[in-house]
Amino acid sequence: MQSPPISQIEIDTRIHQHIDELLELWWAEQGTSKTKDLELIASAIPLPRNQAIRALDFCCGPGDVGRAIRQLYPNAQIDCIDRDPFLTSICRAVNQRDRIPGTLVVRDLTEDGWLDELPGNYDVVAAVNALHWFDAGRAAQLVEDVHGTLRGGGLFVLAEPACPETPFVAGFEEWKARRPPRYTRENWQRFWSKANALLGYDHTTLLGSRDATRIGDDMSVAGWIRLVERAGFGLIDVLWRDADQVVIGALKSTDPGIR
Repeated sequence: MQSPPISQIEIDTRIHQHIDELLELWWAEQGTSKTKDLELIASAIPLPRNQAIRALDFCCGPGDVGRAIRQLYPNAQIDCIDRDPFLTSICRAVNQRDRIPGTLVVRDLTEDGWLDELPGNYDVVAAVNALHWFDAGRAAQLVEDVHGTLRGGGLFVLAEPACPETPFVAGFEEWKARRPPRYTRENWQRFWSKANALLGYDHTTLLGSRDATRIGDDMSVAGWIRLVERAGFGLIDVLWRDADQVVIGALKSTDPGIR
């Protein structure tokens, strides 16, 4: 991602009075199903609700999943990492306003050492619409990194686009066509038009072109499961599947003999 033409302080200043409006537009862009996804992710954490857990919102954007976890775990520390200085500006502002403790890091996850500024030993790492932006090799490395930063018994939960396996494509696509779309171009344009107007430049041009080798929508549910298995996770379950997305939970073994 290219650096913005204005400083982080200037980004924070320009959007400060518009945080709630930006969040409302963001949630519209994310689709009505997003709320249910986040509720499921937070509810799937197999720990007492009063426990002071440490969670990482991986590729956090405005911080949706971290705050969903904090709603159910009021003593949680929520750390966040993302490459985008604009989206993390929203995350920072809302988390500070809501008095959510945690570290926020702005860093490109294509770079090694992305965990260096984070405390690690997490109870939960949650990734929502994150890994499909990377190619398969980098996504595999990131999941291994997540496995390494979780404590024994910790949970990795991911929500990603997923396609059917080849024999089921025709029937699945026929069924999907009868479902309401999760995303619309109009809602995407409303969010980014407002963001660009506030920032004074076209932020989307800084994100770079979509890498032709990225996973995108082309990983099956079985493919996501294999990716997680290869990283060393033991117990893996499909928590939800709809026309567009899969939510998968994976637990790190508590056995020190298992990596």
